[in-house]
Amino acid sequence: MKKRSLLLIAVMVVSLLAACSQQTQQPQVDNSEKNTEVTTDVLVIGGGGAGMVSGITAAENGSKVIIVEKMPMLGGNTIISATGITASDTDLHEKAGIPFTVEDHIKKTMETGKNLPDEKLVRILAENSNDAYEWLVSMGLSYKLDEKEPWWIIPVEGHYGRQLFNAFNTKVEELGDKIEIKLDTKATELIVEEGNVVGAKVADKEGKEFVIKANSVVIATGGFGNAPELIGEYNKNYVGAHNIMSTAGSTGDGFKMAVAVGAGTRDMEHHQMRPLATPGYWIRETVINEEGLGGILVNTSAVRFTNETLKPLELVPQILKQTDRIAYVVFDSEMAATKNGTSAIKNGNMIEAATIEELAGKLGLDSAKLMETVNSYNEGIDEFGRSTMGKVTVGPFYGVKVAPSSHYTMAGITINENAQVTNESGEAIPGLYAAGEVVGGLYGAGRIAGNNTLDDIVFGKIAGKNASVK
Repeated sequence: MKKRSLLLIAVMVVSLLAACSQQTQQPQVDNSEKNTEVTTDVLVIGGGGAGMVSGITAAENGSKVIIVEKMPMLGGNTIISATGITASDTDLHEKAGIPFTVEDHIKKTMETGKNLPDEKLVRILAENSNDAYEWLVSMGLSYKLDEKEPWWIIPVEGHYGRQLFNAFNTKVEELGDKIEIKLDTKATELIVEEGNVVGAKVADKEGKEFVIKANSVVIATGGFGNAPELIGEYNKNYVGAHNIMSTAGSTGDGFKMAVAVGAGTRDMEHHQMRPLATPGYWIRETVINEEGLGGILVNTSAVRFTNETLKPLELVPQILKQTDRIAYVVFDSEMAATKNGTSAIKNGNMIEAATIEELAGKLGLDSAKLMETVNSYNEGIDEFGRSTMGKVTVGPFYGVKVAPSSHYTMAGITINENAQVTNESGEAIPGLYAAGEVVGGLYGAGRIAGNNTLDDIVFGKIAGKNASVK
């Protein structure tokens, strides 16, 4: 099973890279022979959303910039984002007559994070959200308001992440030799001299090592969704989590490098997990817990093992305790007719069958045992304390294997309002800045979807501008 999972992840990453390279313009990059030491004004580590915004901003402020990205293409997790950003007090809200103010934005962010986020950073995020939105529009991107969830600013059409990177890459081309991008180049260690961060050691894809010296360094390497050992280290409930929802580069490199030079950390036990993840998609939990309709979860033995109406983060360890750390979602055509049921079938690669026995066979489960489990559930028999029970009776039936997986790193290193990385005492580490998913303090125990792509822009701009100050 482990070998098959690794193979699936590898195939997904290759497919993603191929698709993105075909649909997203890529800027010219320098992969030529390197000297043992290179110098620049600002070194940006990471070529995802926050890294690109930081690099572009630093260059626009007069600095010579080098962006290093360990993967063979730019994008990180941002390029696969298919949603949008959260923003407040925009012209879209005004035109629609649907208010979502800066104060609404702050309140919602703090409440979602269980009041754990750094409110000072959250206020900066919200107060600069309209500027971020207008910056995107200035680059030719078109957005609309999701009137049902007025904090959402989404593309009029098309894929958010690819559109964003097309715009970024156009900016890079306009800036000419002010920005140099080195792909397949991994930063391995920050260089500190007399207490100041002055660059980093890097290695190309052949393993050749060299040094990039800089007046300042911006860490924008993303989170550690593809580093299950880090996730499990800080939250034992998530030991053994899968990574089928993260891109290959999210391995915590920048986090580790920053901690090695004294960076503080916060909210480390909080990691956004999706209990019902399939490759590249997470199935909404309502398909197994909606009153009167919800389906069931079974393990590889085709038996129920938990109360499906538990909160999502409580479901995660329950599934991870099962054989192969997986489970199977099973529901019927009545659930399939709901919004989330339809989405699960369309995006979650669910298998359809006329009968439960046929579905079991297609899922590789014991047919008699799954039929027994479903019949027992339909009769209202439950040993797990489920207060609301539906039925799985109306064919066709649907099922799919799910694996609890990391979705977003809400923990991270600490920064101040200038995007300077701070130590455990809250003092700035000279020469070191950070932006994006590597940063902690903006989410606490919960994240408004869309704030993450917003913070790439807001704090990417702050980091890039301040890193440029000589």
